[in-house]
Amino acid sequence: MNLQQLHHFVALADTRSFSRASEVVHVTQSALSRSIQMLEQELGMPLVDRIGKSNELTPLGTQVLARARHIVQEAAELRRAATLMAGGAAGTIALGMGSAPGALFAAPLMTHLLRSHPQVQLRLLGGAPELQIAQLRARQADGLVITYRALPPVDDLQFEVLPALRSGFVCRTRHPLAQRPRLRFEDLRAYPLVCTQVSDDAARTLIERYGERAHPQPWIQAASEDVGALLRTVAATDAVFLGVVAAARAQLAEGGLHELMPTPDAKLQAQFAFVTLKGRAESPALQVVRDFCRSLVRDALAGQIPPP
Repeated sequence: MNLQQLHHFVALADTRSFSRASEVVHVTQSALSRSIQMLEQELGMPLVDRIGKSNELTPLGTQVLARARHIVQEAAELRRAATLMAGGAAGTIALGMGSAPGALFAAPLMTHLLRSHPQVQLRLLGGAPELQIAQLRARQADGLVITYRALPPVDDLQFEVLPALRSGFVCRTRHPLAQRPRLRFEDLRAYPLVCTQVSDDAARTLIERYGERAHPQPWIQAASEDVGALLRTVAATDAVFLGVVAAARAQLAEGGLHELMPTPDAKLQAQFAFVTLKGRAESPALQVVRDFCRSLVRDALAGQIPPP
């Protein structure tokens, strides 16, 4: 048997049709039929029951399909790895990125690639975590930068958990609370809260620090995955933003926004992860992106992250 025969068999199993499978693998229907027959002869038993226009896998065919699919995928990854290594740190990277990590990573990453790696083309993909994971599995994305708590416990994903970043409260510079020398939680609670989805861990931390009135659900006036929209709302109203402080770095540096520091400190943290498909070859270009994300988090922790 050979790889081509296995590839033909997987196509037939997926389509259940010799005519459609021949179109998928770009051979004539007679050539596909001969290929399947040769594979069956070598294995000594039929793989497909041909009943009229219906083509159903035999018990042996079902067993062979799982192994054949794995072999075909591994061969494709070998070819891809060789192509990527030959190309060096170049090519197109499709990177899934949620709104919260996007507010931190997107602009600095694009700037870095344009300045230091102009041969790398970047496509940022948005959407809910479930959609991004589906895109990764379908190989429509090379990697994801996603909120760690949004990751399901699955075996086919490989993730690098990045260091936790400080979360806190942010308001406009001319907000009534901005000039308070000592800020209590009750002062914060008097103003509407805007944020992305608050995790159960963050909600528990708030309640432990400040009591039951700190439960975010009845307090939240507006919620969105668009962090940029939330920060623009805060800049124009008396609402208070709750989220990763580094996401507001540009507005904080320009003086348009102000970080509120209630007593006691909430000690909230957010954590992101760099996610790839387990077993998939990683291109040098994706490694450049991964390394930059690591360095950006380190800079944020050191307070040295530049505005975009």
